[in-house]
Amino acid sequence: MNEVDAAPELPDDMLIDRIRFPARIRNALNEAGVKTVGEIREAPDRALLSLQNLGKGSLSYLRKTLGRRVRLPLRPARRPD
Repeated sequence: MNEVDAAPELPDDMLIDRIRFPARIRNALNEAGVKTVGEIREAPDRALLSLQNLGKGSLSYLRKTLGRRVRLPLRPARRPD
């Protein structure tokens, strides 16, 4: 199985086992049962920081390399005046 580098364009359903992460990050995610890129993107910073051996530097790396899912609030369409 070939590993790929972490990147923002990876799909949410990509298994983290297929991604090349630093050992500390890989171990922390595996111990926490995180399986996919989407789980990382959806997790609040506080939840990721609560993982053993995953600190601010690791969180910064994950956010920079994988991005974060942004959910836009639903707004009603504006009618032209």
